[in-house]
Amino acid sequence: MKKFLYISGLLCLLSASSCSDFLDEDNKSNATADTYYLTQGGYETLVNSAYSTLREVYEPQPFIFLSGTDLFFGTGQEAPLGLTSYHTLTPGTRQVSDFFHAVYRSIQVTNIALHYAEKTADFTALESRKGEMRFLRAYYYFLLVQHFGGVSIVTEMVDKPITHFERQSAEETYQFIIAEMEQALNEVPETQAQFGRVTKRAVRHFLAKAYLTRGYETFGQASDFDKAATYADAAINGQALSVPYKEIFAFKNDANPEIIFSIQYDAASTLNGGTHQWDTPYGPLITGTSEGVFKQLRLKVSEYLWNVFGEYDSRFEGTFMIVRTSPYVGYHEDPNKYPISYYYPRTQQQIADTASWRAADPANRRNARIKPISPEWWSLNNQAEYPALSKYDRNSLPSVRYTHDLFLARLGETYLLAAEAYFKKGDNATAANRINEVRRRAAMPGHEADMQIGASDINIDFILDERARELAGEGHRWADLKRTGKLMERNKKYNPQVIELVNMGVEPFQGANGHYKILRPIPLSAIALDAGVYPQNPAYAN
Repeated sequence: MKKFLYISGLLCLLSASSCSDFLDEDNKSNATADTYYLTQGGYETLVNSAYSTLREVYEPQPFIFLSGTDLFFGTGQEAPLGLTSYHTLTPGTRQVSDFFHAVYRSIQVTNIALHYAEKTADFTALESRKGEMRFLRAYYYFLLVQHFGGVSIVTEMVDKPITHFERQSAEETYQFIIAEMEQALNEVPETQAQFGRVTKRAVRHFLAKAYLTRGYETFGQASDFDKAATYADAAINGQALSVPYKEIFAFKNDANPEIIFSIQYDAASTLNGGTHQWDTPYGPLITGTSEGVFKQLRLKVSEYLWNVFGEYDSRFEGTFMIVRTSPYVGYHEDPNKYPISYYYPRTQQQIADTASWRAADPANRRNARIKPISPEWWSLNNQAEYPALSKYDRNSLPSVRYTHDLFLARLGETYLLAAEAYFKKGDNATAANRINEVRRRAAMPGHEADMQIGASDINIDFILDERARELAGEGHRWADLKRTGKLMERNKKYNPQVIELVNMGVEPFQGANGHYKILRPIPLSAIALDAGVYPQNPAYAN
């Protein structure tokens, strides 16, 4: 039987779940695509289905985005060893294959939407919908090029078997991504009536990121960092960081003013599944149904991440749950209502003031076990007694069903993208200014001055440290290290799983023919189904 790659767009479309209130689908089972999508209502359903593909890409535990970095290391057999330590990363690694195919299925749905955009009846928002779909497709290709390098650029609706795809270069892929995003910028509005739709601000944020990322490449253009800084500043548009850091991720505060683009979840749209698993892998081990969460220990927080926050940096308390109530989700719902089982102080003042901490709420705190920061937190033998990374915690108690939105772009990161671009331009003073806005908001009350930095403090490692403090657990870290050329260096310095291999005389990143495993492998399933020759990335080629 002849092998072929066949992207079943209609199957993807029919199986996609909705993303939020405005993405709820109205299933017209008696209508064919050729008639239904030619109406405004039918076409809007198609667009909503394209948005919902974000869920499929991001639904699994975030190993592809966060493991094998300086922030998290693998622990336990269920953590994919190839992604957490690189040594056994192969074209057969399941998580890589699942990611690759999920992104291409999602691209096909955007292609279908753009195909019918030229056929459907005209309506007021049609131009915007084209731009939304164009941006979303470009975003998916941006994911692919960061992880795999150059890939096949498919822009047409696939409705019949294709036996071979050509693979474009990374340079060509970036050219396509940037051109599509810049066209989308002309098509989408500044604001949208429905929260969650693509806006000019979202496009500017990701244009800044795409230009910044390309600027590091050997084929990067001289103007890339200038354009990255310009687009980042345009996305910032003078808005200060005014939401307290912890409130950005607060219970049911997903639509706060600093969110630029997110994957949305509501109770109605997740009744039959479709929730993400981004709160699961970091532990501590919590499995009781009465706790309202299900946490396992598959990625352990590194000693580096525990300690990268300064004495006066409130982002630690906004990233990790420094108390554990019973039930666990009780603190999210009402921090003053539930008894505290554990308290995890980490600053000198917190550790010194444990007696006054108890006295502030004796009814809920008198029986709390106090476990201050120590090597016990990052010990592999400790599965249950350390702070939980809580940014994307869900609530699955019978009385409350809540899945936290996943933030793909928020204003705090936009400031850091601007800072990195200005640094790469050689303008450290402006880079420090952008970072100081982030650090001003992060400062504990009364310590704003202590958190400020100067131009001489800026280098790429400081920027990566700042991104760790601001964005830990949000899905950026692997791409950050790969973009900045620090993937191998910082893993070997901070990731104990990688360090152990190096100490045994193993080079975990070493691939075939002297190449290193900086890119992911093209999945064996994709190569095997191609009737022609689909090139593998060099570190995995025979």
